[in-house]
Amino acid sequence: MNIRPDFDIHNEDPTAEDASQCRLLIEVGNSSLIFVLLNVRGMRPAAIRVFQWPHQKVNHAESIIRGIVESDPILSGFHANEIFLVYNFPESNLVPEKYFSADITRPVTDMIYGNLNQDLVMDEKVPWFEFHNAYRVPARIHFLMQEKFQTARFWHFYSLQLKCYKMFTAKEEASYLKAFFYPDKMIVMACKSGQLQMIQHFTYLDSKDVLYHLLNCCHQLDMNRQETVLELSGMIDKKSALYEDLELYFLNIRFDSMEDSIKLTDELIQYPHHFFASLLKMSICV
Repeated sequence: MNIRPDFDIHNEDPTAEDASQCRLLIEVGNSSLIFVLLNVRGMRPAAIRVFQWPHQKVNHAESIIRGIVESDPILSGFHANEIFLVYNFPESNLVPEKYFSADITRPVTDMIYGNLNQDLVMDEKVPWFEFHNAYRVPARIHFLMQEKFQTARFWHFYSLQLKCYKMFTAKEEASYLKAFFYPDKMIVMACKSGQLQMIQHFTYLDSKDVLYHLLNCCHQLDMNRQETVLELSGMIDKKSALYEDLELYFLNIRFDSMEDSIKLTDELIQYPHHFFASLLKMSICV
């Protein structure tokens, strides 16, 4: 099953890049595959492609991803010097380091998310935080990615975004929410004075769902919405009804910014920076 990219940002021929100078970062979820080919020497994105499919097709995710990987000229034939796979699946638990051991990852995951799904449970130490991330990945998708990208190293989206937060957030706000937007889901990270309070997936249909989840986060975590800094990242348009609704409830809204070390190419500069800021920051901090 082949689909066309929603965004295809590239120079004339990204496959002509010097592979020894390139890093390929691929973010994979139930309803999206997003990748950036970064020329590390020039800190220049040679290509960014965003593939997304309806949430109703998540049961076909493996066949969709296979079709993308086998047909895309960069994913199928370009041998980048470094390859990183970032899994963006919601079944994740952050376990304090002092309580962590490898043999508790599956019991903890099954306890929180149920044991009907016997897919793979992976784990990693979250850089600069005193906990481990234990997360579940669809086995068929993981085996496919292992087959196609044999030298790749693996991360979970939460782990890398927390690392990015420590690397790129100039000021640790007293009350801070960051929302990463996709067409039918958002990921919300909440911090108080640099201390993580939560990071979690939420699905939504319209702006009312988004507002409910964000306001509920503020209520549950005792965060004053009028004082909280809300940072928006990913696929949200400043001219959208969703953004206008957010302005009614949050007084301190800002958009995710591009890291200064990234060279903005002529192709990339045509898009709002926050669309791809989180992707490019992950490609730097891996």
